[in-house]
Amino acid sequence: MSKESLRICVIGCGGYANTVMTETKGLSGVEFSFASRDFAKAESYRNKFSGVKAYGSYEEALADDDNDAVYIFSPHDLHLGHAEMAATAGKHVLVEKPIARTIEEAQRMIECARSNGVNLMVAENYRFIPALDKALDVMKAAAENGIGQLRSIRITCEGYREPSEWRRSLRRTGGGVFIDGGIHFVNLLISLGGFPERISATWLPKVFKSSEGEDGINLLARLPRGASGTILFSRATNISETRQHVTVDGSHGRLTFMPYGSEVILEKGATKRKIRTSKSYRGTRKMVREFRESIIEDREPVMSGEKGLDDLSIVLASYRSAESLTEVTPRQYSL
Repeated sequence: MSKESLRICVIGCGGYANTVMTETKGLSGVEFSFASRDFAKAESYRNKFSGVKAYGSYEEALADDDNDAVYIFSPHDLHLGHAEMAATAGKHVLVEKPIARTIEEAQRMIECARSNGVNLMVAENYRFIPALDKALDVMKAAAENGIGQLRSIRITCEGYREPSEWRRSLRRTGGGVFIDGGIHFVNLLISLGGFPERISATWLPKVFKSSEGEDGINLLARLPRGASGTILFSRATNISETRQHVTVDGSHGRLTFMPYGSEVILEKGATKRKIRTSKSYRGTRKMVREFRESIIEDREPVMSGEKGLDDLSIVLASYRSAESLTEVTPRQYSL
């Protein structure tokens, strides 16, 4: 691809699309169009976000040669169908997490993109947050500046938000809150500590009875080189606001940060240092730039379909472990 500006058509004009469009407004090198089965909604998004075009159907948007790519915001059960439609029409695909509900669906999406010569990227914004980049820089630094050998990673995300509409359906989501929101923290765990060798998980006692999936889970992972990783994820902890926190312990020090925060704290004994980061925008601006650059440079994106499949593999392994009360070996799909 040689032209400077990438034309991305948003598929599904719902609430989260509004959040991402607000965060990416004014981003150079991209132009957005909007498609919805309700043309009035697509037109409303076009007006609000200075879009180029609005469409009353996804088919109409995919038939327009002016669109280079799509950004899929539809429910989990529609990811496969929408991704296949887009790839077959020659459009590059950016799809919200999780990549799909099952391993088989995700593999079909990856193969369809590959056979049609288009890029498939998973919109995992946590992979692009500045706090993660800064933490990784410190961890990779020389011994006197880093934290030494990795010992443990502890990730906590707790809040109180009952699933609504399609998110209450096990069939439509592929699970409960962990596949929907907890997968962000799976990606953080892999980014910081590598792909887990073994997984053990436990459901938390259920609070939201109207939802078919789980509303909380506790995961314990054996990471490469003997390190330990834990994720406590709950959408049914009755507190006033969502709290997210990451702690990384090494043989020589500790790192702590909040994913959307503006600093990483490095502790070594009595010494404590705050390392500032750039503004996060929840990672979405950098994520969309990466999607654009991967297409222009004709390369695999950082958050490839296979990377999204790795995240999904850990989530589904956690479900199997919690259901069977056994330890599970997850499969890694990326190289």
